[in-house]
Amino acid sequence: MRLEQIRLRTFGCFQRDDFELHKGVNLIFGPNFSGKSTLVNAIFFTLTGKPIVPRVDASAIKNAKAYSGTAGLQFVVGGERYQLYRATGKRIQLRTEKNGGWQVLFDEKRIKVTETLLQERFGIMHDQLALTTFLREGEIFEFLARQSTNRRDILHTLLGIDRLIEVRERFIDTRRIAKREQGRIKAHQNSLRFNAQNVHEIEIARIEEKLKGLETAYGAQTGDAELIAEWTQHHSRLQTQFDTLTRQQNEALRGCKDIGQLHGMISEIGKAIQESTGLEEKREKLIQQIGRLESQIAALTSVCNTLRGLIESEDRHCPTCYQEVEQEVIQRIVDEKEQEKSQFCDELEKHKQALEIETTNLKSRHQLEQRLETFQTGATLFQQRTQEIETVQTELAALTSRLNARGIQQSEPNAPEIPPVLDKSKLQVQIDRERRQLDKLKQEEAIRLDRLASLHRVNTEAAHVEKTLLSLELACTGVEKTIATLQKQILRPAEEELHRWLEKMQLFGETRIDLQRQYLLPSLTIDGVDRSLMLLSGSEKMFLYLCFKVALANVLGNPGFFVFDDPTLHLDGERKALMVAFIRQLAEEYQVVVTSYDEDVRAGLEDAHLIEMRRETSQKVS
Repeated sequence: MRLEQIRLRTFGCFQRDDFELHKGVNLIFGPNFSGKSTLVNAIFFTLTGKPIVPRVDASAIKNAKAYSGTAGLQFVVGGERYQLYRATGKRIQLRTEKNGGWQVLFDEKRIKVTETLLQERFGIMHDQLALTTFLREGEIFEFLARQSTNRRDILHTLLGIDRLIEVRERFIDTRRIAKREQGRIKAHQNSLRFNAQNVHEIEIARIEEKLKGLETAYGAQTGDAELIAEWTQHHSRLQTQFDTLTRQQNEALRGCKDIGQLHGMISEIGKAIQESTGLEEKREKLIQQIGRLESQIAALTSVCNTLRGLIESEDRHCPTCYQEVEQEVIQRIVDEKEQEKSQFCDELEKHKQALEIETTNLKSRHQLEQRLETFQTGATLFQQRTQEIETVQTELAALTSRLNARGIQQSEPNAPEIPPVLDKSKLQVQIDRERRQLDKLKQEEAIRLDRLASLHRVNTEAAHVEKTLLSLELACTGVEKTIATLQKQILRPAEEELHRWLEKMQLFGETRIDLQRQYLLPSLTIDGVDRSLMLLSGSEKMFLYLCFKVALANVLGNPGFFVFDDPTLHLDGERKALMVAFIRQLAEEYQVVVTSYDEDVRAGLEDAHLIEMRRETSQKVS
């Protein structure tokens, strides 16, 4: 992309102005408040829809007296001429030159749609342009003014890896807190489950029935007829209770013939679950392998698209080295990459099939665990009902014996114990004792119900924490993969481009920089001696910063130009000279737009296309 013209309508301090741009260096020169930075803002805003200064709303850059402002660019890409206009009201229009006129390709207000179209057609992305193509006003000074703490400063500033590392650390800290919370919740769950097993419903019902019989006997005249009638009623209640417990005992077997078969099922399911351990680890490894293969396939796809672009290009020359493209050689490379990509795709498909199988196995294991828990609950309930049935049978037998002694025959045996001698004082003592026992059991039952409610709330918290932990694990994995992708796909090509610029500028001697050493920490070797970036001079650091920026621009896809907004701000004479020399070298390969009010810069770039700004009118003199 080569910029030809900047067109402004009620934008910033400009009403209706056009600015021509040439190849090589374009110097926008003028005093402060003459509109130099506004032109830089206009270029960036037209391409991205955002001001170059972070956290500033787009409406703030329009003309204060106008409803909205419009910035436009005329540029050439692949031999085609385009005009791109963007209004602060979010409307964007793209035109192309055809038959001596301009044809509208699209006119949109939908931001996502337009940004997608610009990215697909021209490769324009906001973060990429801000990182590699534009040098903000004061950016160099801000970098040099920072306290240098380690050798990561330059690289991390450009790539934004500091933010990635900070995000990763926050995820890890949050995951650590979530795991501690998970441990606390599990301990709470265990204590609540232990207390929740103290079930008293049946014992409460039995004591209430017994109290009813005792109170009936206490209020009667204690004659044989009343006593026999009370015994008969009590016998009937116990028989009903016996039938209910027997039915519940049979239901607890869960379809098994007896308790032995139920225990056998529990043992078999437990063995099956034990044999299926390690499924989570296998599944996690498959997920990691799938992620790695998808990254490799994406990288190969990008390489193939780039190489096909060289083959299909009308220029027939490499945009980097300007040598003629040998289409047959490149086609063979593309075929090899496609074959490698096909192999990775086949391997990816196999891994996905294996992942599906492992996921199915894991679901089956979870179903077995649920079934095991159901069977274990049934076995526990069966044991409880067996003990309760034995108690009821004993009481039924005693009551039946007393009824038989009075000549009353019962078709069913068994019954609870009632004192044979109806002494009212003794009955009162027994009633009081049973009432105290009943009150105690009801209090314990109320506590149990409250703990059950607490257990339900804790289980809900546990599920939420488990979901949060899973999200954090995925987030940590995503950040790690992002850092690994940066290291693999960006750092190595950036390292080669950086060495080319270091040799071109000849500021150092024989210099090697390893960007992938020590987890992305750059290592600088000058004339065979390892030097810490902390010990470099300000000029050396500034030079490295600029070289890094250009190297990354080449790797990430520079549109074909650079924009430096007042790059010598707050710099001394030595650094100004170094900056001017760098700009001249950069202009040999790229179009460069520079703003400045420094006469030294103007003298150093005397061959540049000059756009001279005037404060009072905010107009240019070309």
